[in-house]
Amino acid sequence: MIRALLAVAVLAPFWGAVPAAAAQTPAETPPAPVTTPLKSLEATSAGQPIVMPQGPLRVTVSQTVIPAHGALPVHKHPYPRYVYVLAGRVRVTNLVTGQAVELKAGDMTIDPVDQWHKAEALGEGPARLIAVDQAPPGAATTIRQDAAPPAP
Repeated sequence: MIRALLAVAVLAPFWGAVPAAAAQTPAETPPAPVTTPLKSLEATSAGQPIVMPQGPLRVTVSQTVIPAHGALPVHKHPYPRYVYVLAGRVRVTNLVTGQAVELKAGDMTIDPVDQWHKAEALGEGPARLIAVDQAPPGAATTIRQDAAPPAP
């Protein structure tokens, strides 16, 4: 009984200060999602327009880890390949144009189509890349130069 009287005495001054709507607060609305474009590209790293193959496509997402001081062999892609650098640094050299570009974590590029190029990890750590390929089902997405048939 004393507890009830004490509670009334302590809380009574505040009863009139709280509007009825505030006394019954609805569940808080969670914040809205936010999408921020990071990069928008209209051409490959060699300046080629991005052209998708016609017909059904297979989408492949892959991760490549190039060890510190390591390199990918010379290769090319018959279709656009979207590459995002997750970690480390990498230098991509286009052997057709001679252009070399250095990419770091957070950078994105589109590899040249049908142009031989290579990539090497820079710095003391590995480079970790995520690649997205869109190609007809069953089509190769990477062709290594050392595996290509000899030119006629």
